Amino acid sequence: MITARDLKLMLQKPQHFLLKMEVLRDDGKTVLDTLKGTLAGGTASIDSSSSVRRTFSASLIPTLYDRNDAKIDENGLVWLNKEIRLYIGIMDIRTKEYIYYPLGHYVYTNTSGTYDAATNQLSITCSDYMSKLDGTKNGQIGALTTKIPAYEENEETGEVIRHNIIREAIITVLKQLGGINNYMVDDIGEYKALPQYNTNWQEYRSQNPLWNTIPYDLEFSSGCTVLSILEKLRDLYPNYEMFFNEYNVFTCQMVPSCYSDDIILSNEFMQGIYISESNSIDMAKVRNICEVWGKVIETDFYTDQCSYVDNIYHCPIDGYDDNYYNGDKIAVKIPSANAASPKLNVSGLGAIDILDENTDTPILSNALEKDAVFVFKIKSKRVNGQTVFHAYLLGHWQAHGMNVLTDGTVGGDYAFPDGKICKKYSKEYFQIKYNCESVEFETIPDSPFTVQKLGEILDVKAGNEYEHITSDSLALSRAEWENRKNSRLTDSITLTTILVPFYDVNIKLLYQNSNSNAPEQYIIKSVSHDFSAGTSTLSLMKFYPLYNNETERL
Repeated sequence: MITARDLKLMLQKPQHFLLKMEVLRDDGKTVLDTLKGTLAGGTASIDSSSSVRRTFSASLIPTLYDRNDAKIDENGLVWLNKEIRLYIGIMDIRTKEYIYYPLGHYVYTNTSGTYDAATNQLSITCSDYMSKLDGTKNGQIGALTTKIPAYEENEETGEVIRHNIIREAIITVLKQLGGINNYMVDDIGEYKALPQYNTNWQEYRSQNPLWNTIPYDLEFSSGCTVLSILEKLRDLYPNYEMFFNEYNVFTCQMVPSCYSDDIILSNEFMQGIYISESNSIDMAKVRNICEVWGKVIETDFYTDQCSYVDNIYHCPIDGYDDNYYNGDKIAVKIPSANAASPKLNVSGLGAIDILDENTDTPILSNALEKDAVFVFKIKSKRVNGQTVFHAYLLGHWQAHGMNVLTDGTVGGDYAFPDGKICKKYSKEYFQIKYNCESVEFETIPDSPFTVQKLGEILDVKAGNEYEHITSDSLALSRAEWENRKNSRLTDSITLTTILVPFYDVNIKLLYQNSNSNAPEQYIIKSVSHDFSAGTSTLSLMKFYPLYNNETERL
C-alpha cells in the first residue's frame, strides 16, 4: 500500500539509490546472502501485455564486502541455478536511512551475468519466473501427447463421472508440470457466473453447475511448454491474464477493468514529479467494430425435419427418444422465425424453454431466422428440488458475434439495396449490414473513436485461437474485449517522471496533460525504470467510464 511517506520521499531532491539483491537457492525460498551496491546503470520494466511481466538488466558496483561473492562461477552467489529478489532503496535525506521497495523475483536468463574486476561492476540480465515455464530456462513438455479431458467417464458404462474444472486444471498443471506451489488462481468460466458481471451470480452458479468446466478435450504435442498449456486453459474464456507478481506469486485473474478502483496517484503528485510527456494515438490500429468468428460447433445431433406450431419447434431425431441429456448439442434447421419465448420439443420428449445463453432468459422474437441452422445445448437445472431441462441457444452453426463502439445515438433512415430500411447505427442496422444476429454495443459517449465520429472501422477476428470460441455468447464476450483494446489502448500518453519504484500496471491515476483543460483518469499499462537517468517512463491508457456499469449492461 502506498503511504503519504512514500509519496513525500519521491519529491525530495537529490535522490540517492541503492540496489539490494537477495540471492536464493533455486527453491525460491532459502536466502543464501544479500549483495548491495550502487547502480552504475540499467533498466527494469513491467509490461501488462506480456506473459513475462517483469524484466531487469543492470550494472551494480558491489560494496567492498561483497566483491568476492559477486564473481560469476558455480560456487559464487551469482550463478545459473540461483534466483534473486531485487529491492531498490531510496535514501530518506532526513534520517539517512534507505527505504526499500520490491522490484520482483527473478531468474537469470541465457545472458546470465558478468563481473569486471577492473571496473568492479557486476552486470546481470534476468526475467521473472515465467521464464521457467515458457521454455526460456525451462518448461518444455517431453511427453508425446499431453491430454486434458473435458470429463472423466466410468470405464464400464461410459457414464460421465465428473466434469473437470478449468481452475483445478490450471493448478494441476502448475504444480505437476511447472513445480509451482505459490499461486492465486481465480475462477474461470461463464461471465454470468462471476460477481464482477452479475449480481445474481450465486443463483446462476447453482442453476448452471457446468459454468466453469472445460468444454472439450485439450491435447498438446511434445515440445510444447507449460505456459502454452496454461494459456490454452486461460483463453477458454476471454479477458483473463496470467503473470508472476513482485512477490513471485503466480496470478491468474480477470484483467482489471478499474471501473470501481480508487485513484492511487493524484494529479498534484504527478505534476510534482513530471519531466516530459508524449501524446500518441496509433491511427493504423484504431478500430471501433470487432467481428469474431469462432468454432464451427460440433454437434451430437442434426435434423432438418422441423415444424413450428403454437410457438413450439417440433423436431423428431432418430435415436433421440429416451430422455433429454445434459450437455447434448442439437443442430436444427429452423422452418420459420420465432415469436417471443419459444420452446423446443425433440422427439416428443416434451416442450422445453429456449433460453438465451447470454442472459439466461427466453429468447426474443425473430432471434431464429427462417432456413438457418441453429445449435441448442441441452442443460439441466435444479429448480425447487426438481431437474428441469432447458435448450440454450448457442447460435449459428459457427459461433459469431460483433461489438460496436457507439455514443448511444442513431441516425436517420438508411435503405439497404434489398429495400430494407432501418435507423443508421441502430442494432438492426449492424445486424443487417454484417449478417450477424449477435450484436452488442459498447456505449461511451465521450470516446473520440465511436462509429458516429469516425465511421465504421471493422476488425475481423477468425481462425487460430478464435477457433476455440464455442458459442455466440463467447464470441460476443471476445468481441467486446478485442474492441476495447482496439479503441482504448491506442489512445495513450507516454509520461516520463522521476524514478518511482512503486509504480505498477493496472493502477489508476489522475493527470492533466498538456492538451487538456482538466485532470483526466489514466490506467498504467507498462512501466520502464532507467537507473542511469533516474527516471520512470509510463505508458498510460486513457480511462473512459462506461455509460452503464457492467451489471446494468446485462
